Amino acid sequence: MSKLLSVILLITLANPVLAQAKPMAKTSASSRGGFVIAPVVYYTPETLFSWGIVGIHYFQLGHSVLPSRLSHYRFNLVKTQKEQTIAQVDYELYLAGGTILIDGMAKYSLYPDRFYGSGNRSATESREDFNARNWRLQANIQRRWGTKLFAGLHLEMFSQKIIETASDGLLVTGIVPGSRGVRLAGIGLFSKWDSRDNTFSTAQGTYCALFLNFFTKALGSDFTFSQLTLDARTYLPAGRGSVLAVQGIFKSAWGECPFQTLPMFGGLNLLRGYYEGRYRDKSMLALQAEYRLPVWGRFGLCAFAGLAQVQPRPGLFSAREFHAAGGAGLRYKFNPRENLNVRLDVGFAGPSPALYLTFAEAF
Repeated sequence: MSKLLSVILLITLANPVLAQAKPMAKTSASSRGGFVIAPVVYYTPETLFSWGIVGIHYFQLGHSVLPSRLSHYRFNLVKTQKEQTIAQVDYELYLAGGTILIDGMAKYSLYPDRFYGSGNRSATESREDFNARNWRLQANIQRRWGTKLFAGLHLEMFSQKIIETASDGLLVTGIVPGSRGVRLAGIGLFSKWDSRDNTFSTAQGTYCALFLNFFTKALGSDFTFSQLTLDARTYLPAGRGSVLAVQGIFKSAWGECPFQTLPMFGGLNLLRGYYEGRYRDKSMLALQAEYRLPVWGRFGLCAFAGLAQVQPRPGLFSAREFHAAGGAGLRYKFNPRENLNVRLDVGFAGPSPALYLTFAEAF
């Protein structure tokens, strides 16, 4: 409990910086924007306590005759208690009067991690630790059709060098695809319908996306495989400023897919309570819901629950095979104008709770 209080105190101390960065009152669409930078301390089961710098710059690019969200980029540089290093930039740019959207990310990490094998019933005793150096670049180049529909191309490059494995595990044998390290390059097609009123913390609207990606040796990949992702979310006002958020996700891969890119669940955003990647296989189906309730001033509460499973192929999904997770959380809106939140969640999916302290909503 003392560690938790220390984290909350550090977040509180960071808030004066955030308050100074709050933009002035809106005078026109082109004047909207602001810059937030602050020291950050957060906690997840995958990293334990982490510390570093996080920032968000959001701004209006030119003049739009259509309703257009703010462009923004987010960056962080973080060290963790597990001796992980993470440097990442995410961006979302609205161009040509909001008609063209380019979003994506660039990420470097030196990341000790876990591998439990594949399958929906992989044993806890199968855990093996490994350490890897990773580079990832992603870009989505898309055109806006009307006010809510986007479609375009997805580009991705990923490189992982495994620098340490357990001496008695599967990875050291080299029989698992990707266990010797991996280099991937792919191209994909996608479309999405997005009527959300805010991308940081949505109060109402719908988001539906379809991604189809192809990784091939012709582009420089070590493996040839394909990925399909369906992601559907809806946000329903539930009275007194509360919101019921629901998300369903289906992912599938076919071909020789390395273990690093197998569909999986767990972590910050999908079934909090499970370690990220605890279960992985060629197909994954998940459903989660969250009820968000403002309670006093900038503070709010939430409750969440979810179900998920992985299987070698979609035809093996079964109602009896879902893993369940749930929990509750606290919210603090440090920028009310753009609905930017700090969230503290406790997820339950096993004998001990999992604590998450971070920024922005899970979905």
